[in-house]
Amino acid sequence: MRISTSARISILDTLYTAKNGHYGGSFSLVEIIQALLTYTNIGPRSNTGDILILSKGHAAIAYYAVLNAMGLAKFDLSRYGESTSGLDIHPCIHSNPWVHFSTGSLGQGLSYGLGAALAGRDQNRHVWVVLGDGECQEGQVWEAAALASRYELSNLHAIIDLNGYQECGWNEQPQYRQAPLPDASLKWQAFGWQAQPLNGQSLIELKEWIASVQKEDQNNPYIAIASTTKGAGIPFFETHPQLSHCASLSKQNYLAARDSLIYDETF
Repeated sequence: MRISTSARISILDTLYTAKNGHYGGSFSLVEIIQALLTYTNIGPRSNTGDILILSKGHAAIAYYAVLNAMGLAKFDLSRYGESTSGLDIHPCIHSNPWVHFSTGSLGQGLSYGLGAALAGRDQNRHVWVVLGDGECQEGQVWEAAALASRYELSNLHAIIDLNGYQECGWNEQPQYRQAPLPDASLKWQAFGWQAQPLNGQSLIELKEWIASVQKEDQNNPYIAIASTTKGAGIPFFETHPQLSHCASLSKQNYLAARDSLIYDETF
């Protein structure tokens, strides 16, 4: 079974047992996390190596599940959400050695990444920040973006999980029919970033981008505009993304979702 499929099954089982969770935004993130853990020097928290900041902290279950699926950790996901499990609903630096920065309040991750990149620029440390597209409506994101390009932080890399939705269900309400982050590449380029659109569900494209930004000698921070599908891998999530945002599933829908993952090896 593929790592991505195994991780999605773990996410589904864990959130169904917990009776609530961010299925859609976690499923869209799986390949991004898998690529970062495979092709960078990210490991448990230390004074060396790369740094990962999951600014989109509500999708922490995707991080735990991918770590397990890759054999990098052996988390007991049945304890997800328990205060002493290290598997907090949002990543917590105090309880889990794989968490490099506590997140949950959206918009803060890039600011921390800016500081970490400044501190590590002479130590060959790369900083990787994963953002949601809805999160990019926060002003703090753009304040950090402007400062990062001003200081030419070429060791700062961000990935936008551009799944096109956020909590209020943009495409289901006619008065809000617009993506959370329209013209994403143009916006980031205007702030002095090297922006590249790619398929966020393609490990090949993610691998190529990660390799290129680690070796290029440019005086700019880098960002991947990673187009993804909210609820990727579950047909009724993909068709109706609002059903997978901070949702509870009926037993019937849970079993249908699980079957679609087991018998569909697309992911």
